[in-house]
Amino acid sequence: MRIFFFITKSEQGGAQTHVAQLARFFISRNDDVMIMSAPGGWLEKEAQKMGASFAPNAFLGNSANPLRLVRATQRLSQALKSFRPDLVTCHSTVAGLIGRFFIRNRIPTIFTAHGWGFTQGAPWLRRRLLPFLERLAGRFSSQIICVSHNDLDLAQRQHIAPNNTLTLIHNGVELQAESLKKPSDVVHIFFVGRLAPPKIPSLLLTAFSQLDPELQHRTHITIIGNGPDTHQLALDIQSHNLSGFVELAGALPHDQVLERLKAEADLFVLLSNWEGFPYSILEAMSAGVPVIASRVGGIPEALAYGGGILIDNHDPDQITRALAQLIHDPSLRSSMGITAQQSVHDHFSLEQMCQQTLAVYHKTLLQ
Repeated sequence: MRIFFFITKSEQGGAQTHVAQLARFFISRNDDVMIMSAPGGWLEKEAQKMGASFAPNAFLGNSANPLRLVRATQRLSQALKSFRPDLVTCHSTVAGLIGRFFIRNRIPTIFTAHGWGFTQGAPWLRRRLLPFLERLAGRFSSQIICVSHNDLDLAQRQHIAPNNTLTLIHNGVELQAESLKKPSDVVHIFFVGRLAPPKIPSLLLTAFSQLDPELQHRTHITIIGNGPDTHQLALDIQSHNLSGFVELAGALPHDQVLERLKAEADLFVLLSNWEGFPYSILEAMSAGVPVIASRVGGIPEALAYGGGILIDNHDPDQITRALAQLIHDPSLRSSMGITAQQSVHDHFSLEQMCQQTLAVYHKTLLQ
């Protein structure tokens, strides 16, 4: 097969991780792969490492500027004529809309929804406008892959496309080898994500500031990521007098994040206004780390088999109670971590995701 992956941004994130995983899998099968996205980010470097062709499109982004959209479409047209794919697979909202509106079924086209842009908790205007655009684009989708039951249900409720073109394939991660953490009296809590909406790490700081001081002094929080909210988060740390307990580690290479989770993390926290099916939670679970996370998007599905505590309505008091329970009880952390790791092994492995995706691609080409 000749497969063309089309995604808006190249910066490190869940959708980019997904594309890199699939591209690596198809290259291992000796399929031909080209990836197009905005240049200069993590995904471009990963494409070079794995031997995939990379087509930069500097006009891709979240801008609705008509001229940029036209230029982005022109670059897409040039790449498709050059590569001549058997199948195009679009990822992320902007690339998904541009790709499907331009191709219009002339090439079999699959769209993967990594959390719909109109999901619960998203800004009001997006929730009003995007369903209309996605219904139009749905006419030009050979298949739509949803990464969670929540996204599948949302697509069905909004009548995005016929049910027989909607498919559920959960994200998957590599299974991590057992790693013995160094004994420590300190409980290490990790938060990983871009410091921008929908993530709300400030809520973790609020909840942590309400903990008993004795528990605070037994704990260290590491926040990995950067973004427009970084400065405000630093101010929040100061205002809560938490400078001695919280590290803003900035953005780290993906392999370093995985290594630190495996070697250091005792507890993983992800608080967010909306999500698709976040990789960060699966990666923590794969490392045997229990999770505290918001009950939004596909997160309840990730924790459906145990391994974590779900938080309702962004309630800081509920987060404080969950933190206190897990900081205080190492045996509970251990048992939840074992359950989390087994859950990934049984339900969310990378091999399962890749094989299910391959089946959808073959089905699409046979239609």
